[in-house]
Amino acid sequence: MKLTRSSPLSPTQTRSVTLVIPSCNEEGNLERLFRFIEQTFDDLGYALPVLLIDDGSTDNSPQILARLSHQYSFLKVIRHPQRRGVTQVWKTALSHVTTDWILWGQADLESDPRTDIPLLLEACTPGVDAVAGWRQNRRDKKLFASSFANNACRFVFNSRIHDMNWIKIVRRDILTQLPIERITHRYLLAVLSGQGYRVTEVPTPWHTRFSGESKFGFGRLFSSGRDFLLLLAWWYSSQSSPTYSPVRKNRKKVMSEI
Repeated sequence: MKLTRSSPLSPTQTRSVTLVIPSCNEEGNLERLFRFIEQTFDDLGYALPVLLIDDGSTDNSPQILARLSHQYSFLKVIRHPQRRGVTQVWKTALSHVTTDWILWGQADLESDPRTDIPLLLEACTPGVDAVAGWRQNRRDKKLFASSFANNACRFVFNSRIHDMNWIKIVRRDILTQLPIERITHRYLLAVLSGQGYRVTEVPTPWHTRFSGESKFGFGRLFSSGRDFLLLLAWWYSSQSSPTYSPVRKNRKKVMSEI
């Protein structure tokens, strides 16, 4: 698989970045979230386009989002009629976003956009292909499963990323070349690191969710393990393919902690 080597300008230079937010039954968080996003843009001195993808919410999210999309000119909402999962949200985003970069956010306010968006943008310096947020002082029921998955990927992909499945900013042109269904959203950064892309990470504060309940459960844990096995099969078959070409033969990763 031949992948793009040239890199676009950093998002702080071009502002060609879209904030993508997946959401499912987050009615209690949405108004606060967009107040925080508006404050973030005021502090930055410019607004970014925001694409919120409602993944089949059954609460009052659709009504709230309809009102918010009229209140905030930077906001566009796309709704899945039924819940399709985060990987399908990624696919929907890729079919609608045209900017050079995608910044992946959270609707539950465990990530505060007022601190985290500037941190990710600042860390995305020229030559960097992706930036991962690294949750600090994290205390939630997903911690053990997340730690296991991160360590497994660090071993398999020779990755130094501490927190793969969190907020991130990634070059869109890279994402369009990858089989998102096989990689899934969970292991995207590990694959990029293993392929030689320059992935950096920045510590970000973790917050308890403001409202609602986590979607994590046994089913999510099972699907994560299944996805990892499918990923391994794809990874080793792609490496043995005669068309496989890593981005950088020395596979050096750039890690920075700000």
